[in-house]
Parts: sequence; structure tokens; C-alpha cells
Amino acid sequence: MKKLLQAAAAGVLAWLVATGCASEPKRDPPFDAVTPLTQSEEFAYGRSIAARLTRGHELSSDVKAREYLSRVGGVVASASSRPDPYDGWRFYIVRGSQVSTWSAPGGFIFITDGALKAAKNEDALAALLAQEMAHSALRHALDGESVLDIRPTRESWPFTPAWGKEAFRQICDRAANRATAGWTEAQEQAASAWANAALAGAGYATEVAAVPEVRVKRFEDELGGIR
Repeated sequence: MKKLLQAAAAGVLAWLVATGCASEPKRDPPFDAVTPLTQSEEFAYGRSIAARLTRGHELSSDVKAREYLSRVGGVVASASSRPDPYDGWRFYIVRGSQVSTWSAPGGFIFITDGALKAAKNEDALAALLAQEMAHSALRHALDGESVLDIRPTRESWPFTPAWGKEAFRQICDRAANRATAGWTEAQEQAASAWANAALAGAGYATEVAAVPEVRVKRFEDELGGIR
């Protein structure tokens, strides 16, 4: 059974890499207020960004922990302004003792074993997820320089079919770097506002540091928590 679960986790990584690297949107950038990304295009970019974010990492095969994660994230999503992205929200546990979370547009959320253990209760876990869900929903990895600076003109770069593939690759590379390097202060503030609204709507605490460890038990008793 353990080998089967490990194979399933490896299969997820293979799906991300294989489909994420080969499925660029049919439209070429730039994308802006006049020609915004559609949800399917957002998913295509997000999937390829997610593939980059998981390179060199191992995904957890702990079904119980991932079910718990997905159910908490699902409650947050249902109370948010983005309850149902193009292909739904996807929550992944990444092996590693470091405390880290990251995300990609289109509903891809990653949290490490270390971050799960650092979350002392369900409120804290919901807050971790909500913040990354906010960055995903608000498409922060594709903001600003990640997209807007990649606007080759006919004079600077021949406008050929190959340009679309190269632009897609560059955008995803830069977006993945942004997702791991950290967000701007304005992005963090926007994400916090989105996350707090979703947390409040879901009945979770928005001031996690002040919450007693026993406050929320919605799924902890049923699934045994995350440890």
C-alpha cells in the first residue's frame, strides 16, 4: 500500500510536469485589462508554474493528511470570492521540515510538512491556506513584471508562432520565481484582506495568534488532525 501511495504522489508530479510544460494557452501575451486572462488560460499558466514549483520536491502520500487539508481549504474556498476556479482548488503537501507555503494561479496550493506541524490548530491551518489561496485567486504570480514586461514588439522580436511558446516559458519561469521569492507589500495586504474575508465567512479566526489551541475542532476530531 505504501508503494501504491508513493506511486500516486509521483503520478501527480508527472502530471504537473508533463501537462504543465506542454499546454500553453492558445492566445499569446500581453494580457491586461483590455485582454485579460480567461479562467482556462489562468489554469494553463498556473499548472506550468506549479510544475516548476515542485521540481526537486517530493509530494506526501499521506491520504489522511491531504484529505484534512483539502476539507479545511474547501471550507475557506466556499466562503471566499473565488469558490470554484477553472478546475477546482488543489492542495498538496510537500515533504520537508521547513515551514513554507506557496501557490500558483488557477487554484494550486502547496504546504510543507513543516508548515503543517507548525499550525497549532485548525484556525492556524486555515489562515495559512487562505493567505496562499488569496495569492492564487488574485493571480499575484502573474502580476506586473511577470507578464507586463514580456511584451515583445514586432521591432524587437519577430512575431512568429515560436514567440508564443518562448513567451509562455519566460512568463512561467518568472512567475515561479516570484511565487517563491516573496510578494510585494501591496500584494500581501491585498491577500490578507481577501483571506480575512474568507476566514470570517467560514467561521475561522482572523487573528490566529490570539486563538486558544482548542477553539476550532471542525475536522480535527473526525480525521485526527494533521499530525
